[in-house]
Amino acid sequence: MNPFNPGRNSGVRSVLAGLLAFGLAPAVLAVEVEGELAFADRVALSTPVAGVVAELPVRAGERVDEGALLLALDRTPFEQRHRMAAAEIEALALAADEAALDAERVQALYERTVGSDSERALAIIERERAAGERDRARAEARLRAWQRDRSRLTAPFAARVLAVNTAVGEVVSPRLTPPTLVEIARADQLLATASVSADQIGELALGDEIEVTRGGERRTGRVDAIRAETDAHGELGHRVAVRLERGDLGWRAGQTVTLALPVD
Repeated sequence: MNPFNPGRNSGVRSVLAGLLAFGLAPAVLAVEVEGELAFADRVALSTPVAGVVAELPVRAGERVDEGALLLALDRTPFEQRHRMAAAEIEALALAADEAALDAERVQALYERTVGSDSERALAIIERERAAGERDRARAEARLRAWQRDRSRLTAPFAARVLAVNTAVGEVVSPRLTPPTLVEIARADQLLATASVSADQIGELALGDEIEVTRGGERRTGRVDAIRAETDAHGELGHRVAVRLERGDLGWRAGQTVTLALPVD
């Protein structure tokens, strides 16, 4: 079936006209278009830090809960770098405090005309330098903590694992192009997609309810996206995506479904 064929809509309009002539038009009419199920919220995940894969507790095809661990790099280097950065903070904080006190003493002497301008300036410079070193160490510790936390990938939502493209022991380096390590999609939702003509789409808008059918089973979803596209013949049409709650249905991505689009 060519979803961009306007003849289909002409036939629907003829039937509608005949029903209206006899006063038999139903409350709601729809034109059926064929589509297919697709994964909802397909996401490619990677780590923003380099390291060695230490844990990989998931396999392709597995369903996981939100927050479940998908992958973890060896935390040893991240922990050690964070500890090294944190160890500097205390010493540099003491040095900054001492430099601040020394600057206060020099300032007091200067105000009593005992100290010189150069001594005062040097004390202020040393105070600011020590404070800067302390703040740098604090920022370094926060950065190292962030890197440590980003060495783990967790599921952002309940998901089905679509692909696992790494293995334990593999070195991960996102310096140039971050590699896709794990690919997931929502486990509780699907998208029903179909190509339709401008005539078929009518006044359809985002959020409208659409009935989707497969093998006698029905599910009502909402229009999630309407994207303009050109078909193989160069004719402009639209790609409609309807978001469905999977519920207890055994539907899978790639299966054929029927979308009932409302007739204006």
